[in-house]
Order: sequence, then C-alpha cells, then structure tokens
Amino acid sequence: MGAVPLLRPAWPWFVLPLLLGALAPVACGGPIELVLPPDKPHDGGSLDSESPAASDGDASDLDALDAAWSPVLVGVTPNPRGDGTPSIGDVIDARLTALAAGSRGIVVRRTPAQLLSDTALNELESEANFYGKAGVAMMFVFAVVDGFASGLEPALSGLSWKDPAVFKAMYGRIDHALARLNGVATYFLIGRDVDIFLASRPQERKAFETFILTLISYVRVHPLAPPNLRLGVGFSFSGVNLPDSSFSVLLKTSDVAACSYLPDLGSDAVGLASDIAADADILVQRALGKPIVVEAIGCPSSGIVGSSDVNQAGFLDAFFSAVSQRRSSFAFVNVEQLHDLAPQRCADRAAFEGQPAVGPWTAYACSLGLFTADSQPRLAWQVFLNGAAAFASP
Repeated sequence: MGAVPLLRPAWPWFVLPLLLGALAPVACGGPIELVLPPDKPHDGGSLDSESPAASDGDASDLDALDAAWSPVLVGVTPNPRGDGTPSIGDVIDARLTALAAGSRGIVVRRTPAQLLSDTALNELESEANFYGKAGVAMMFVFAVVDGFASGLEPALSGLSWKDPAVFKAMYGRIDHALARLNGVATYFLIGRDVDIFLASRPQERKAFETFILTLISYVRVHPLAPPNLRLGVGFSFSGVNLPDSSFSVLLKTSDVAACSYLPDLGSDAVGLASDIAADADILVQRALGKPIVVEAIGCPSSGIVGSSDVNQAGFLDAFFSAVSQRRSSFAFVNVEQLHDLAPQRCADRAAFEGQPAVGPWTAYACSLGLFTADSQPRLAWQVFLNGAAAFASP
C-alpha cells in the first residue's frame, strides 16, 4: 500500500503577479489578457472583456444576469501522478486533491472491456462509494468507443453493432455497472468522441446509431437507474460544430448535449484563431435547449505543439469566463487532467487510440495536466482553483 496521501494546499502563487496585465497569444484560443489575482478567487467575469469576442452584448441582458446564478458543476479528472501502475496512495491523493480544490463533479470512465472481472467491478464500486460519501456529482462514461478506438474486447469488436451477442454483452455490462454505481452517478454518457470514430468508419454509422439508441432506452428504464439519471452521448466539439450527421439523431433521445472541447487535438500546432466565446455560443445553439455537458476540456502546455504553461492557463481562464456568461446553458464542465501523463501512461494512451508514441497528438494529449506528471503545479492549477470557487456559488 502506498504512503498516506498528503493534500496539496492552494498556495499563494509568487509567479502570478508577474503575469498581471500581460497580453499572451493563447494557444487553443485567441489573444487573451491574462489577469490572475493571487489573493482572491476569480469572480467569473471575463478577463478579456475589452475584446469583441468577450463583449458580445449578452452580459447586460436580464437573461445574462439570471444565468450568472445558474449552477454549473466543475471538476477535474483525478488521474494520479507518476508512471506505470499507480499506488493506492497516489490514487487517493489525486481524488482528495480534486475534491479539496473545489470539484463538485467527477467523471469516471470505463470501457465495456474494463468491466469483465469481479476485481474491476469492485474497483468501480469502491470509486463510486468514495464520491458518493464525498457528496459530489458523478458522471459515468460507458466508453463503447473513445475517439478512434473501440472499447469492446477483441471477441466482440469484429461483430456488427446490431449483433445479438454484442447487445447481450452490453446489457450485462450495464447491469453490473449500475449495480456497482449504487445510484451515485447522476449522469450516464455512452461513448466518447463518437463522431471521430464514425468518421473513420462511415459504413458503421447506421448500425452504430441503432446500437446507441437501444442502449439509451435500456438504461432509461433500468430498475437500478436512479430517477434523476441524465443520459447522453459524447461527441467532440468538431462533431457538434460541423455538425456530425449522427449528432442530432442521438441528441433527440438524450437528456444532455455532451461533448469534449480539445481544440486542435492532433494538429502539428495548436492555433490562435479559435474563438472560445464564439465556440461557447455554438454549443448553446446546437444543444437545442438541453443542458450542456463538457466531458473533457483542456489545452496542452507542450511546446511541441506550440503551446506553453501561460497559454494553457489563459485558455482555461477564457473558457471559464465564457461559461460564466452563459451559465444557464451549462450543467457540467470537466477539466482534463489533474496530472500530465508520464511516458509509459502516455504511450499506453496513444496505443489505445492507435496514435504514434511520439508526435503532435501524443504531445497534446499527454500535457493537459494542471500538474506535471511528478506533481509540480502549473499556472493552470490556480486558474482551476479560481474557476471552481467562482462556480461553487449557485
């Protein structure tokens, strides 16, 4: 068993005053004036309020004033520090750090292939009980697909999505998952970035839509599903923005509009042209009045893809500012990740997605942490603390 975990305090940042008033070109977004007061939480107002993108005219409306008091659950994926198989102490430390930072929602993900053994199910139950006792909202992601990858075990991955054997297996996994979640999960998403998966396999689209719709119906009437469970299907922002042809089909039967927001993932360099406020408006428009769930939001710090610690922090702050002006539309925002992925975990993640161990995709995906892999805080950590504090008020 690992060492007793130590909570990392929210230290005053001696470096942040150096950034006050600095105009930084923010990767994953546009130029943002990064102003991070070290002595009090960010109040949710836009830090680039002088820019046309920020002052879009809705801040003075009565609707915007009402939106400022809408509850938004903010959390961070509590992946542990270090490399290889994490110790129990590091796992607990990551969870406690996320909660102490003000996370009011936690995302727990499992592929169907990860729910085959009693050991795996026991671990899921333990995790659910931990968050249930902590009183935070839990989002369970049943990752039947995750971007480029299928979450099914090899014995099933060669079958049609409409094959009876696939449905039988998925029903069984859902039965076991709901039994072990013990009613703690209030959100249940089926799939992550499914538009990316479908774009690479367009011939599977119709069968996959039928598959997802059937699973939604199965979970919705399941006797172990809590009455307040909200169901959805995870898309990437690109799939919402284009939009992917399956998005509207699956949104109709969903309770929430769910997506990730990882701009330029896979590109050689993260761009400066994306407008976070405009992207937030696109999400609101595409959601058709349904609560928006951002299952994963992040910006890399890696210089390999043209970013930095300052850019990452500015991006996260700009995103929180955009959401603060549209609070009535957003229900759940999950920052991805607590720690960067160390080499072996990074290679494992890349292999799962079918990506090269070295390259822009990997540099981006493995440098999303608010801490380095060995637990050194990045500038974005303070931004997260400020954002979590701001959104903690209903």
